[in-house]
Amino acid sequence: MDFSIEWPADFADYEWEVTAKGWLTLTITVSDQRYRLNVYDPARVGQEIQSDLERGRPFFEPNLVIVKSVTRVAIEQAVHELVRSGRAAELIEERMGSKAG
Repeated sequence: MDFSIEWPADFADYEWEVTAKGWLTLTITVSDQRYRLNVYDPARVGQEIQSDLERGRPFFEPNLVIVKSVTRVAIEQAVHELVRSGRAAELIEERMGSKAG
């Protein structure tokens, strides 16, 4: 099954910064269906969860993908595994006209 990843413009120039922050939101296309992924490393997602819980809110992120480190290689491997395993079918499709979150 074919897929593509829409990398932000000039991603190679600031990938180090994304890796340091521990999160990235991007769009993938699998069989003509678009999905917005929220990619985090374990430390950053833990911080987000703790922050929401401290505010009295449950933590929720659609299409959440956790990778060891938020790098191009790790993200490509994760997307490949989602597609290969058939789990991409579990993602929530991006609706046309929806705003970036």
